[in-house]
Amino acid sequence: MKTEIIRREFFNKNSLKRIKEYYISGKVVAIPTETVYGLSADAQNEKAVSKIFEAKNRPIDNPLIVHFYELNQLNGIVDYSDPWVGLLANKFWPGPMSLILPLVNKERIAANVTAGLTSLAVRMPSDKYARRILEETRLLLAAPSANTSGKPSPTRADHVINDMDEKIEAIVEGDDSEIGLESTVIDCRQRPFVIARPGSISLNDIEAVLGKGNIFYHDFNHREKIISPGTKYRHYSPDADLLIEDTSFDNMLQILKNTDEKTLFITYKNKERDVKNLPCKIKYLAKNEENIEESSKNLYNILRECDLENIKTIYILKIKENDKTKALVNRLTKASSKM
Repeated sequence: MKTEIIRREFFNKNSLKRIKEYYISGKVVAIPTETVYGLSADAQNEKAVSKIFEAKNRPIDNPLIVHFYELNQLNGIVDYSDPWVGLLANKFWPGPMSLILPLVNKERIAANVTAGLTSLAVRMPSDKYARRILEETRLLLAAPSANTSGKPSPTRADHVINDMDEKIEAIVEGDDSEIGLESTVIDCRQRPFVIARPGSISLNDIEAVLGKGNIFYHDFNHREKIISPGTKYRHYSPDADLLIEDTSFDNMLQILKNTDEKTLFITYKNKERDVKNLPCKIKYLAKNEENIEESSKNLYNILRECDLENIKTIYILKIKENDKTKALVNRLTKASSKM
């Protein structure tokens, strides 16, 4: 099929009308969000949602997050009456937070969206293009990341075009994703709440709203039935072997002296002088280790560049894990996994 690329300069009432027509006729449209680009379809149309799984080659037991414009669209679909849910919604929506809520009426959502679960993950994105599309269509949109399943998520329109051209009906070219990592997913079905997938909204951020001890991280090493995207299968992985080295920077330099141009080292701009004479390629994650937001925004783009440049091995020094770096470490660990 021929994929329509809707350029940002032509994103207007006419293109919004076409996008709505695509959804109503059961088509798939890639759209920008502040986290990563999403592959969207009408969440109440099972045939349309099945096209998302087909385009991504996504396992059918991996549930999808439903995106919406305003909270009352969820009435009679999920139970969001918990006061803690209200506190989180008021603080973090629109924004990069997804909430897993009890499903009230499974007939109102396509069965393949939930992967057979009795819960549904929902999110109100803040990206201006996504907001306009959701406002105009007034549809609930199922929208996982707009990439081939298992590969690094797309943070730029050209990433989506590379993966999805001729596989879906349309791609909306927006801005580069502001955050660059997928949303924080919170399971709200029991107390304390559980962070099922870390993101830019951290445990400390949530505790500032709910209070200490009312939220904790899921054990991401424990495999069980999937409740959230990104928690079971191999994700975010480049074609190259990604090696996370738990060693000193000086030791890493010695290792890299025996490499070649098919090897890449991901480091920081403040190390530029130290690495300039190495035989391998170099890419900079951020200005320095303290720039976590910049690192998160750049990670997937660097991994995708490695695929285009036919890199065979990627090295990166282990990042110290804390509440602020949790999401970045999680994505790197998943990207290096061969499961």
